[in-house]
Amino acid sequence: MSMGEMFGYARWWLGSLFGSKAPLVNTLVIQYACNLRCKHCSIHSRNIEELGKSKLTYDEIVEDLKLQFKNGARIAYFEGGETTMWSDGDKDLGDVIRAAKEIGYNNTGYTTNGTNVMFTDSDVISVSLDGPREIHDLIRGEGVFDKLMDSVSNVDFSGAIYANMVIQKDNMEYIEQTAELVKDNDRLAGIIFNFITPPPEEISLTYDEKIKAVDKIRELKRKGYPILNSKRGLELLKEEDWSDKCPYYVTVFIVPDGSHHNGCPMQGTASCKNCGFAAVREYYLIKKGNISTISEMSSIFAMSKK
Repeated sequence: MSMGEMFGYARWWLGSLFGSKAPLVNTLVIQYACNLRCKHCSIHSRNIEELGKSKLTYDEIVEDLKLQFKNGARIAYFEGGETTMWSDGDKDLGDVIRAAKEIGYNNTGYTTNGTNVMFTDSDVISVSLDGPREIHDLIRGEGVFDKLMDSVSNVDFSGAIYANMVIQKDNMEYIEQTAELVKDNDRLAGIIFNFITPPPEEISLTYDEKIKAVDKIRELKRKGYPILNSKRGLELLKEEDWSDKCPYYVTVFIVPDGSHHNGCPMQGTASCKNCGFAAVREYYLIKKGNISTISEMSSIFAMSKK
């Protein structure tokens, strides 16, 4: 991490101690469209027409990047839908990543299901991995696992690629097998675990199942598996209700209809009482100045690859 990056993050943290509500992360949901129909996806469970405007334009994205950089954000993440399918005229995902870097963001990343082209301008790529082949394909569709692994193996990328597993009823017994896949793949920097945040309710874990899952993940982390959740962050995954504790301001969102959210778009809904997002716990610990969490998370999620 450069001295400039380190100074910028330190300034943000000191400001938060004294009551500043400046964002650290700018999350841009650039479109809802996706080529898959995953069982747990809350967007897939609704018609895109219900959601109104379904895609941000290039100009809207750049305007938001500039606005939130001015407000203090230094990390930009692009999400969907399937982010790699986004385009606006002759612009594609690579163009908005480069725009973020030119504006001054220290770290850029995007999420992908790995079945489309991989863009290599970012610092980080997050790939969805929900289990070994038969389980991943059960959740995401036949042949998706092999396409993902081919993408990861063949991409010429100098940044960090990490796996993101959303634990639900279908894959809760496959945590160790999934971590083993990541451990054995030299192209993957590690795996981060989340619980599904309902809806849908029917595939969400019970509280006791979540406790069992967290204990398994902690055991694997102690054994040296490349698990990216911080130690304390894993313990906090056992706490479901984050409606009052969520450090909402750490990340700002823009969604495809152009609306801005000073925090998670699900803030204030019933989902907050059953939050499964690991990032909420890590943001909370970073805000609190937890040194071990800052150390564990910063190497991938805060630094530029250059």
